[in-house]
Amino acid sequence: MTRLRVALAGISLAVLVSCGGESTSLKVEEIDDAVKAVVELTGKPAKFFEINATPDLINLFLDDGNGSAINFVWNGVELRDETEVAPADGVSFDASGMSFTTDVYALVEDELPDSLLRAFTITADGPNGEILNRVVVQSERGGQFSVLVDSVGKILGSDPLTGP
Repeated sequence: MTRLRVALAGISLAVLVSCGGESTSLKVEEIDDAVKAVVELTGKPAKFFEINATPDLINLFLDDGNGSAINFVWNGVELRDETEVAPADGVSFDASGMSFTTDVYALVEDELPDSLLRAFTITADGPNGEILNRVVVQSERGGQFSVLVDSVGKILGSDPLTGP
C-alpha cells in the first residue's frame, strides 16, 4: 500500500469515526457539486487522489501538482476550510473520468442488509491507474472491508481494510 493510501485511509477513517449520523444513504449525488466547488475555489484542474462520500459529507483530496494532497470537506451546502495538506505519492485522476450512478451502493446495501455503509470511494489505484469505485462497509461485528463495484453498482470483488 502506498504512503498516500495509508495517509488517506487514516484521514478518511478519522472523519468517518467522527461522523455519527443516523442516515445510511451515502451522499453520492453531491459529488459533482463538491468537485465543482473545489475547482471554483482553487482554480486548479479537477485532479484528485481520492473522493469519498459518507452519509454526512464528501471528502475530496485534491492533487496540488506539487506532490501533496489538499483535503477539502463538502458539508452538503458548501466547502469547509482546507482541513489538511499531506505529502502524496499515489496516482491522481481527472474528475471528468469518474463514472457512477447515484445509487451505485444499492446492490451492496441489498446484499449486506445488516451491515453499515460507511463510504463510497473513488481512487485511481487500479493496476494501470484506472479509476476504481468502492463501497466501504462495516459488519455488525465491527470489521470493515471495501466492496469493489462498477459504475452502476455491480459487485466485482472485495478486500479487507487495514488501519495505519
